[in-house]
Amino acid sequence: MRVKWRGYRAASIRAMRNLEQRNVFKASLCRKGALLAILMGLTLAFSAIAVLRHFLNRTYSEAVRIVIAGDGRADYPWNPPRIEDAEGINKVITGEIAGAVLKEHAQLLLWTGDFANVPDNNPDTFRKQLRAWHQIIQPLYDHKVAVLPVRGNHEVYRYEQGSYDPIPILDAKNIWNEVFSGQYALPSNGPESEKNLSFYYVRDNVLCIGLDQYEKSSAHLINQIWLDDVFKNHKQPFVFVYGHEPAFISGSHGVDDTLGANPLARNALWESLMQAGALTYFCGHDHLYDHIMIVRSNSAAGPAIHQFTAGTAGGPFYHGRNHNPNDSEWKIERVKHIEDTYGYILVTITKNKAVITFKGRTAPGHYEPMDAWRYSVPTR
Repeated sequence: MRVKWRGYRAASIRAMRNLEQRNVFKASLCRKGALLAILMGLTLAFSAIAVLRHFLNRTYSEAVRIVIAGDGRADYPWNPPRIEDAEGINKVITGEIAGAVLKEHAQLLLWTGDFANVPDNNPDTFRKQLRAWHQIIQPLYDHKVAVLPVRGNHEVYRYEQGSYDPIPILDAKNIWNEVFSGQYALPSNGPESEKNLSFYYVRDNVLCIGLDQYEKSSAHLINQIWLDDVFKNHKQPFVFVYGHEPAFISGSHGVDDTLGANPLARNALWESLMQAGALTYFCGHDHLYDHIMIVRSNSAAGPAIHQFTAGTAGGPFYHGRNHNPNDSEWKIERVKHIEDTYGYILVTITKNKAVITFKGRTAPGHYEPMDAWRYSVPTR
């Protein structure tokens, strides 16, 4: 009997141990299953984040985003000094706009002239100012942003107290070409006499054309023959032409200080924009924001072209005036006018749609939409 009892007891112990081992094994499987579920959940979460990042990056890469700005010059030295001005440049606002280009994920910066204010007749002053401007926006070059500036009157002339008669800057063109060389060089596809001054640039379905307006013997003129050739040979659905001066007055500058000083040439430019399907013209010169719409005043009105003036990159503020009453062959309608506000224009092109937004400064480093216009082109 004692032997049998010992046998039963040993068998019971073995059974209990086997049961405990099975329970331990099951618990281990549960723990492993829970860990596996957690790992799978984390994998799915990271995959979702990766997909979202890819979608956002693809959205930005599919859209062409352009920032347009200009007139970041300092005030004249005989006026009360501004704390943000140094080396002829409003370095605070110019720097903020450079930062905005990166924040907006823009691939292009179109600068409409007037980088700095030359105070003397020393050619080296102008050279140093242009290089100082490059230092401010160097992060854009480092991030492969296409920086495409044109000259303003302050890259060609300087001014003295008591008289605003323009005085040519000594060796201005050569200094410009010297500074805008190497990594800073502009497209070399302009007219023979305007290499590195006027140019065109194509990205995806967008044609950008920068027009110099100071190389002709008479100022306020562009090379219309070259422009017509660019329109003919480089057709794109979206065409953005820009220069320094307004075609139609928008601020404190009178008509004689705009492209309207030569109305026949200005009208030829406007007609060519219509024929090329360019619905916009961007400029600065006046230190304010002005958005006007222009059509022919006769029965053949043709397409409306929107002129966007945004000389709001840091120059001392100007104030507007009424449009030139002698432009009777054109019907001009003001869409939006904003004064005493720094800012920039953002153009976003996605597929066949374009949105043009003016963003004004509401606080240091902070810019909010204040005007917007959108349009679409026929799909191919």
